[in-house]
Amino acid sequence: MKHPVLDRIKRTMEGKAFAAVPAGSRILAAVSGGADSVCLMLSLRQLGYDVCAVHVEHGIRGEESLEDCAFVRKLCEEQGIALTVVPVNAPSAAQEFSLSLEEAARLVRWKALMETSDRLGIRVIATAHHRTDQAETVLWNLIRGSSLTGLGGIRAVRQEDGRLIIRPMIDCERGQIEDYLRQRKVSWQTDSTNADTRLTRNAIRRKVLPLLEELNPQSVLHITQAASDLQQAEDWLSEQTESTFRDVIRKNGDGKEKDLTADRNALRQCPDFLRARVLRRMIAQCEGGEKDIARAHVAALEKLVDGPNGGQASLPDHLTAFSEEGILRLTRSVAEKTEEVALLREDGTYCLGCCSPLSDEGSQDSRWEAKPDQTISAEVSFLTWQGGEVPKKRYTKYLAYDTMAPCPVLRTRREGDYLIVSSDSGRKKLKDYLIDEKVPRLRRDHIPLIAQGSHVLWVVGMRISEKAKVFEGAKAMRVTVHLKAGGMESKEEL
Repeated sequence: MKHPVLDRIKRTMEGKAFAAVPAGSRILAAVSGGADSVCLMLSLRQLGYDVCAVHVEHGIRGEESLEDCAFVRKLCEEQGIALTVVPVNAPSAAQEFSLSLEEAARLVRWKALMETSDRLGIRVIATAHHRTDQAETVLWNLIRGSSLTGLGGIRAVRQEDGRLIIRPMIDCERGQIEDYLRQRKVSWQTDSTNADTRLTRNAIRRKVLPLLEELNPQSVLHITQAASDLQQAEDWLSEQTESTFRDVIRKNGDGKEKDLTADRNALRQCPDFLRARVLRRMIAQCEGGEKDIARAHVAALEKLVDGPNGGQASLPDHLTAFSEEGILRLTRSVAEKTEEVALLREDGTYCLGCCSPLSDEGSQDSRWEAKPDQTISAEVSFLTWQGGEVPKKRYTKYLAYDTMAPCPVLRTRREGDYLIVSSDSGRKKLKDYLIDEKVPRLRRDHIPLIAQGSHVLWVVGMRISEKAKVFEGAKAMRVTVHLKAGGMESKEEL
């Protein structure tokens, strides 16, 4: 039997995109019992492919749904095609995941297809999307504000978790599909919910497309041709986006433990359209996909790229973006401010707050070790400095104890803080020091300090006050600050 549907499916399957599906391949066809899926199963079988069928019973339409399942069973028995039936509960999934029934049905259907593919060892899954489905998808994505990717509609072939998802009928028309089944004297089932125009796809199919076809009978064809052009444009732009992404990224994070950092100056040099794609790609890198990324999120990042240092934007899933000196940083780790904690009492023998006493027999020193549940804590010991070069470590410092009043504290900054920055006791406001060091404004409130009153002895991870420097014969306090908050960790000392 010759038919235009067979010719179109054959040409599609022989196309470049289907190179990974050679003639005679084993294919798992999703069969609902409707005209499209029945045509898919029979035509692939007629073209010589080894076809197995899977029917997903959604638990939605009661007796009608059971009749669809019985119809598919009977048809597969008559055609000698192996069938797997998978019952699911779409209403429960909709309630569990707070989805519409339509979305939940799609979710559980895909899950059932993937699980059946794994169970049978079939790596090619075919679905019955055709030209009208393509036009509906493009229009739906257009009106809900999709990106260029969405305007390309349904791909004829795509990979998902090591499987190939194929749409052999993507260039077929619905009228031809039904004509093919009539010629073969094969009936099909009709889903009564297809008439419910409260569902978006049904409204597009039954209201919007007929109106467009009144204006131009070739409107569906033209929409799908545009989708094909946009898919090719998207492929080329994806290559450009990926290349630019690699060029601008300084530190490739995962959005959980590692921050993602990009060069703001390089981003500014990008054409606007390409830059927006790269910014979207950055968010997707941290999110693990683009599902919840809106245009507003990309626009917020664009403002940070062009704006001054110290800007901040909230992104999906507790992700935060910061504009800093020369960089754009995406992180989930934002440090909390450290409450003031006394390191030593006046007699210098005990530590309060985040540290606990630790005995040290045979030593004149008193030592304290951080409690394990603290995110920012200190370990302190005492010694007499014997001279020589002071070790240069970021999170351990030797502070002259003879020159300071009792009871230094571990805290974050407050109004009036200052450093002594010269041997003649010249002062500098802590705020001015942090600005000079190009510390982002939003980080300044979270940097741990060792201080006495307003005198900052040590900006942890940075410099110490001139008055706190040790000298030969001086009593000294060795302080190690452990940072385990806000994405910071003083690994050199742990």
